[in-house]
Amino acid sequence: MFMKRRNIVRLVSFLSAVIVALSGVIIKSYQKNRSLSLQISNNYSKSMNDFSASLNNIALLLKKTSYATTAGQLSRYAAELLTEAEITKTAIAQLPSASHLDSLNRFLSQVGNYAFAVSLKLHGGEQLPHDFASNIIKLSDTAQKISQIVSTAQINYDNPDYWSEEIDQQIDQNVDESLSVSLQEIEGEFDDYPTLLYDGPYSDHITQKEPTMLQDKTPVSQTEALETACKFLDVSSADLKFADEQHGKIEAYRFGNDGTDITVSKVGGYVMYMRKNRQIENSKISYKQAISAAKKFLEEHSLNNFSESYYFIDEGVCVINFAFVDGETICYTDLIKVGVAMDTGEVMLYESMGYLSNHQDRAFLSAEYTPEQASENVSEYLKILKTSIALIPTRKGNEARCYEFSCIDGETEVLVYVNVATLEVEELFILLKSDGGTLVK
Repeated sequence: MFMKRRNIVRLVSFLSAVIVALSGVIIKSYQKNRSLSLQISNNYSKSMNDFSASLNNIALLLKKTSYATTAGQLSRYAAELLTEAEITKTAIAQLPSASHLDSLNRFLSQVGNYAFAVSLKLHGGEQLPHDFASNIIKLSDTAQKISQIVSTAQINYDNPDYWSEEIDQQIDQNVDESLSVSLQEIEGEFDDYPTLLYDGPYSDHITQKEPTMLQDKTPVSQTEALETACKFLDVSSADLKFADEQHGKIEAYRFGNDGTDITVSKVGGYVMYMRKNRQIENSKISYKQAISAAKKFLEEHSLNNFSESYYFIDEGVCVINFAFVDGETICYTDLIKVGVAMDTGEVMLYESMGYLSNHQDRAFLSAEYTPEQASENVSEYLKILKTSIALIPTRKGNEARCYEFSCIDGETEVLVYVNVATLEVEELFILLKSDGGTLVK
C-alpha cells in the first residue's frame, strides 16, 4: 500500500513536471509567435507609411509638373516621378496580397511615362499639348486621394480587399476615358524605363567640394577652438569638455557638456553647429518674437545682412532659415539656421554648413533680361504676386541668379525661379504651410 502511494506521488510529480515544462514551451512559443506577429505588423505598418508618403510626393510632383513650361523641367520631374513610383511599388510589394493592386501599379507606371513622353515631344520641337496641364492635375488629384485612403483608412493588412477596391474606384473616377487611352498608348511605347542621368544636388562632386569660406583660412588648435566655443556660448572653459574630432566635408572639434553640443571647424575656427538639449515647456512666445530673438543672436555674433525666409516648429523649437542678402540679391545658397525655444526665446540651435560651404564675395553682372521677359516663362495657371532677385543652388552643383516669382494658383502657393541671364526655369517649389511652419517641396 505504501509502495503504491509512493508510486502515485512520483507519477503525480512527474506529470506536474511535464505540465510545467510543456507550459513553459507553450508560453515561450506564444511569446515568440506574438513577437513575430508584432514584427510583421510593424513591417506592414512601415510599408503602409512609405506607401502613403511616396504617393503624397507623387501628387506634389505632378502638381509641379502641371506648371512646367520647358522640356528640361518636364524631363527633371519625369525622372523624379519615375523614382517615386518605384519607391511606391517597392512599398506595395512588402504588403500581403499585393496582387490586388494591379490598377495602382499600372497607374504608377503611367504617371512618369506621360510626363517623360511629353518632354520628348518638346525636345523634338513640338508644342505642349493643350490638355497636358488638365491631364496632369487629374493624375495629381488621383494620387492625393489614394494617399488619403491609405493614411486614414483602418486597414486590415491580411485582407486588403476593402481598401484596394476603394483605390481602384478612385482611379476609375478621376482618370477619364480619353486620358486613360492616352496613358495606355504611351505606356506601350516604354517597355523599359530609360536611365535618366543628371547631376542632382547630392552628387559626390558637390558634397565633397571644398567649402568656399574655408579656402586660404588658417588652421586652429583645439585650445583655440575651445575658446571660440566658449565665447559663442558665453561660458567659461571649465563648462565645456572636448568630446572628439569630426571628419567629413569639414573637419571639426566637438565640445560639450550634459546639455550642449558645439562643433568648431579646424580650419578658420568657425562655429558650425550648436545644439542645446532640454525639455521645452508650453509655447509662450510668437513666431515674430522668435525671429527677433534669432536676429539679435546673429547680430551679437557679427552675422549681419541676413533675412529670414521659411521656418518650421519641431518639438517646441522654431527653426528659422536665414539667407545672406548681397545688395538686392537674396543668397539662398548662404544659409544659416537658428532654432529658438518657444517657451523662453532661448537660442537652442545654430547650423552654418550652408554659409561656410558657399559664402564668398560676389560681383553680380546686370540682368540680361527684365522681370517682364522672365515672367513669360511662368505658367499661365500661376498668378504672380511678387518678384525678387535670388541666388539659388542648382542641381548641377553651381549657383544661378534668378528672378524669384512668388505665385498662387487658387490656394496653392508656388515659387518659380527664372535665370536672369538665360530665361531658363531653374527651379519650382510648392509651399507647404501648416501650423508647424512653412516648408518647400
